[in-house]
Amino acid sequence: MEISQLTRVNINLLVTLQVLLQERNASSSAIRLNLSQSTISKNLSQLRHIFADPLFHRVSHSLMPTPLAQELEPKLNAAINAINEIFSPSAFDLKKYQGCFKISMQESAFEFVFSKIMQQILDEAPNMRIDTWFKDNISLEQLNQGQLDFVIIPHDVGQRPKLHKHLSSEELYRDELVCLTRKTNPVLQNNWNQQTYLNSKHIHVKDNELGIPMFDQSLSKLGFQRNVVIQVPDFNAATSLCSHSDLIFTTTTSWAESVLKSNQLVKLSMPCQSEPVVYSLFWHQRSETDLAHTWLRLLLLGLFKS
Repeated sequence: MEISQLTRVNINLLVTLQVLLQERNASSSAIRLNLSQSTISKNLSQLRHIFADPLFHRVSHSLMPTPLAQELEPKLNAAINAINEIFSPSAFDLKKYQGCFKISMQESAFEFVFSKIMQQILDEAPNMRIDTWFKDNISLEQLNQGQLDFVIIPHDVGQRPKLHKHLSSEELYRDELVCLTRKTNPVLQNNWNQQTYLNSKHIHVKDNELGIPMFDQSLSKLGFQRNVVIQVPDFNAATSLCSHSDLIFTTTTSWAESVLKSNQLVKLSMPCQSEPVVYSLFWHQRSETDLAHTWLRLLLLGLFKS
């Protein structure tokens, strides 16, 4: 049967046929389906037209199925069971789940977000796979198109990326801004204040999705501007260049503390007024009913809840 013809087949007819084959009696079938006998007769008439076969013959007080009806019975039972499966929620076993999640994030999120849950994923969902990308390669547009499951973005308070209509987000945690520079930077011989900061040369991690940071926008309103001499795509690149030059890297407290141990760097307070940096989790609303997606989303969102 062509797909266009299938659209004209009412599922109620198939259920009626299944029950008639089981009951072999129109009256008991009507009672079981909570239908009138006239409705059963109308359904049977339509079924006979669809299959071009009488399907049943009356014998005494029962119905005798034709050879075609007998042939249809096992196929019909399988089809009705399959339809039942569609409307019955599947049992979700996280231990057996074998799906793959695709996540995009800044490399700082690998350190401060994802590393905190990786072992739990291995323990509770041992067959789950994770594919990751740096956010500057693929991000919210790909999330909207279904190529990603989650995106983790650090952004200034008050500066959120423009969301597509069906994207949702929630804050993971907040962090404060500090400055990094190498221990031999001559700037350390001066008083560390706003003027010293503005007179210095800076390195900046660019984010094409967010544009100019709110911090720089606030400085501009006051008539000030940082002297950014180089922009880089990620935190590791900024840290490396900062440790080999007299540049100032304005970053988060968490990142600064993580790299101080392995680099010849000094952490300085932020001498200008600034707002916190927020790490937010983004996902598409189409995934909100998926049980595995919900488990991973709640795991991420619960990381920083007190």
